[in-house]
Amino acid sequence: MLKALVYAVVLAMAGSCCAPAEEQNQSKKRPKIGVALSGGSALGLAHIGVLKWFEEHRIPIDYIAGTSMGSLVGGLYATGHESQEMAEFVGKIDWNAVLTPGVEFRQLSYRRKDDAREFPSTIEFGLKHGLKLPTGLSAGQQVGLVISRFAAPYNELKGFDDLPTPFRCVATDLNKGAEVVFSSGSLVEALRSSMSLPAFFAPVQKDGMLLVDGGVLNNIPVDVVRKMGADVVIAVALDKPPEAGKYTSMLGVAGRSISVMITANERISLGKADLIIMPDLNGLSGSDYLRWQEFIERGVNGAQSKSAMLERFAVSEQEYAEILRERKAKRLPETVKPQVIEVKGDMAPNRKAALIASLGADPKDPLPQGVIENELTKVTGMGRYDSALYSYIHRDGKEGLQVIPHEKEHGPPFLKLAFLLDASRQEGFRFGVGARVNFLDFGGPASELRTELSAGQINRLGAEYYYRIKGGKWFVAPSIYYLEDSLPYYVGDEQVSNYKNSKAGGAFDLGYAFGRFQELRLGYSLNHEKVAVTSGQQAFNQISGRASDVHLHWAYEGQDSPLVPRRGIRVTTLASWMMDYPGVNKGVPLGEATFSYARPFNKKYSMIADVAGGGTSKAESLDTRFTLGGVGRLDALGRGRLYGDRYYYGGLHVLRGLASDSLSTFGRFYLFVAGESGNAWYPGKSALPRYSGSLGLMGETLLGVVYFGGGIGDQGDARFFFRLGRVF
Repeated sequence: MLKALVYAVVLAMAGSCCAPAEEQNQSKKRPKIGVALSGGSALGLAHIGVLKWFEEHRIPIDYIAGTSMGSLVGGLYATGHESQEMAEFVGKIDWNAVLTPGVEFRQLSYRRKDDAREFPSTIEFGLKHGLKLPTGLSAGQQVGLVISRFAAPYNELKGFDDLPTPFRCVATDLNKGAEVVFSSGSLVEALRSSMSLPAFFAPVQKDGMLLVDGGVLNNIPVDVVRKMGADVVIAVALDKPPEAGKYTSMLGVAGRSISVMITANERISLGKADLIIMPDLNGLSGSDYLRWQEFIERGVNGAQSKSAMLERFAVSEQEYAEILRERKAKRLPETVKPQVIEVKGDMAPNRKAALIASLGADPKDPLPQGVIENELTKVTGMGRYDSALYSYIHRDGKEGLQVIPHEKEHGPPFLKLAFLLDASRQEGFRFGVGARVNFLDFGGPASELRTELSAGQINRLGAEYYYRIKGGKWFVAPSIYYLEDSLPYYVGDEQVSNYKNSKAGGAFDLGYAFGRFQELRLGYSLNHEKVAVTSGQQAFNQISGRASDVHLHWAYEGQDSPLVPRRGIRVTTLASWMMDYPGVNKGVPLGEATFSYARPFNKKYSMIADVAGGGTSKAESLDTRFTLGGVGRLDALGRGRLYGDRYYYGGLHVLRGLASDSLSTFGRFYLFVAGESGNAWYPGKSALPRYSGSLGLMGETLLGVVYFGGGIGDQGDARFFFRLGRVF
């Protein structure tokens, strides 16, 4: 602080002398100014406002350094962006996508979409070196792509001093427990390392180091800026006073504990600064990314509160214009016309060729960054890679694109778990747990072995080998399985017994994989099927014997979530010819189709509309082939209340999002109101529609869907229900 006062006095004295010669030498005498930007998640967006005030008051920045979110804002500034460009940049970021664990559902391959629907837990274990969790809740793919949008052109600089404004960022090496200051190398990698929030974003592995957020050791890199050569160091701190009543939960206590530890090392750093700007951030939190405009305004006000000191460092309009001109001259284009495409690391030749082809474009036209990001997200959507970033390169005078895919450290193979809890007044609690293990690229690129086991509500044991012929689109898929499901049996409105449907056998499918959204299968299945009463009244005779069919199945998976979609279409169709079935003397047809449509009305409201139907031959042993009733299948009725050899169903859910401007990493929740109609019947039963209305809470969590509420039916039926885990 004393040094800042001395320089302020010198500048004031120089300004009082009007000799032209002294004005011309003023730039030589002015102190070199460095700015240190602290970390703080969304709070760091206030840095943009501080830099905006500096621009408006012609205060030059000769050096800049940052940690975590401070490194992102500092990197944007260092690469030549002005405050208005920075504001537009953060305003265009899809923060939900950046902070969502894993890859967006739409970007997953079709097989991974199937995994997400059947086993909706976002937690993935690896079995590569024993049972291990990933090193972070999110691999950081989306935040890496955000960084690449502005940092990709600067991959080949000798050092960060060659940027439009000299720059440093700070990370922490967990292996040595030491601070790491990046001054050269890949700017994308440096920024990604500095922003690796422990436990949330996976660490970056580099040169034997395991790099996480620099805030662990140095959240305000004042000393780093000083070493760069700054005479005056201005620190921008984002500390907030504690809020009473906010730390009563486990997460609240953990978050505040980390904040207290970081604040302790911040105070040491702030003691080394010459001037401190601390915006008033009361009422805002580190998850309020959508309130970026308010953060910027708070930053402007924070700098204005120190205007008496800061304005002493202002330069003339002419000198500031020259500084801006020099910055602009060092700025590199953020587009590329790739004549060369390199893929680093190990990748199957077919996949590498397909990736290069997808990124190929007319070298006369820039390749849109959106195209690059989309193709690289597809790479992570296949399941083997947790990130795929990019930088611009030059080879023999040609512009190029370098892609850096990173394989997951903990697998393959991968293990996904699923939990299912159903509860209702009529049936009590029903619990199930399941596991699926995927061996990726088993026997060839894109081929895989899938095994699964579940017990409890649904008992299942099975395996499928999915082989892509010559790594192409055609595949064969032999499988074996055992499946057992228990259902209540009703006579009229009264549950009289429980019965079990079990089958054991195998299938062989030939299919075509259209891409991320569609799959077509033609196959033959052979199994032994048994339907028998397990408790209560012996309402029907046991059905047991051989069952076989030829089936054709097509599915389109175009929604944005396997749990609670907000937009998109999902379609499934099944046509089969049952050649054998217990109690049926001749071959019979069976068909079923489902259609789901989701769309948002605005940020808060959306809808999900579902239609389904199916039917088969009139045979007594097929009377329980289709069922309705239960969660998402006429909520007001008990599970499997309606049954028959044919059915139809239609439902509409209207949802209101409960999210505030703060983003939630751990789930999104909605209030819903639903209306449903449908029936399942066999000859002799009424086919007239039954109706159900319901309301409650629906949400997405790390363990799957939450569906809680109550429903009322058209014939006086009423039911409270709860489900956690699997979708409808």
